[in-house]
Parts: sequence; C-alpha cells; structure tokens
Amino acid sequence: MQFEVTSCQLDASKLAAAMQPLDPDARITLDSAHDRLEVISSASAEQVQGVLDQLGCSATPLDNDVHISGGTTCCGGCS
Repeated sequence: MQFEVTSCQLDASKLAAAMQPLDPDARITLDSAHDRLEVISSASAEQVQGVLDQLGCSATPLDNDVHISGGTTCCGGCS
C-alpha cells in the first residue's frame, strides 16, 4: 500500500519500529523527496494510518501505485 505523507519529518526506521507490534516483517520504503511511502505489510491500511497518526504524520492512501525508488514499483533505472 502506498501513501502520500505530509505534516511530518518521517523517518523510515522510526516507522519500522512503530510497526513492529502490528507486523514485525513489514517492509517500508520512504521517498521523502516526494512525500511518498510504501508499506508492504499484513497490517491494514487503517492500521498503518493509525501508526502514522501516532507519529504525527498526516497520510492519504494513494489510489494508484506511483514510482517509489527502492520500492516494489522501482525498476532500478534511476538509482
């Protein structure tokens, strides 16, 4: 699932730690330059949004997948 995140300075390691109780195997890719986040997890989008809310972030689920370097939509061409 992908989100647009605003109103925060999100750190991927902080988010990973906050996700541990929900899904210790969650994979997180953050594109802070474009305020986009990809989370591969067994947790629901609502649960992920709850964690983001706890971290002080406003998140909106994206309807369509976008390119996130290093994420599942990454082809590796621009790295």
